[in-house]
Amino acid sequence: MSAEGYDYRTRATGEVVIFHHGKLAKTLHGDDAQTFMRAVEGGDAQAAMATWVGNDGQVEHPGSHAESGGGMRNNGAAHGHQDFRRKTG
Repeated sequence: MSAEGYDYRTRATGEVVIFHHGKLAKTLHGDDAQTFMRAVEGGDAQAAMATWVGNDGQVEHPGSHAESGGGMRNNGAAHGHQDFRRKTG
């Protein structure tokens, strides 16, 4: 599976801002920004950006909560059940 939908911009400060489908994905500073620019210039830019933002084709991403049951920060135990009704009229 190839990476796609990535774009990046450089700032006058030397920062590199990486976007995925138009949304901010990661901001790199200092040595990381320089290393990223060398990687992009020397190879597949889309793959390099995917690697730097942590989306290198893996199904589960490091730090995701999928293994804990749903990716939610909380189990909802602090909130009781509430029925929602559709507003009419």
